[in-house]
Amino acid sequence: MRRIINLIRNVPHLFAKVTVGYCIAFASGASVYALRILSRTGNDPAALLGIILGFFGGELLLLCLKTVLSEKKSRGDPGGKEDER
Repeated sequence: MRRIINLIRNVPHLFAKVTVGYCIAFASGASVYALRILSRTGNDPAALLGIILGFFGGELLLLCLKTVLSEKKSRGDPGGKEDER
């Protein structure tokens, strides 16, 4: 059990990876269910599907912006500034 916990702790950006996987899986499931509603009843579920996909797309967009706009903790690079000697 201790080995599994250490393995999970060593995965970088685990929360982001789980969030992306969840958003894609749930959005795919909602799309399949919307197609099922359309084929069974003939009702157009586009409005509800648009809201669901917009929510999860917004979540992914915020996660992407957080990653892009975060300050880089680079490997020895002082943030793009040249050394003054």
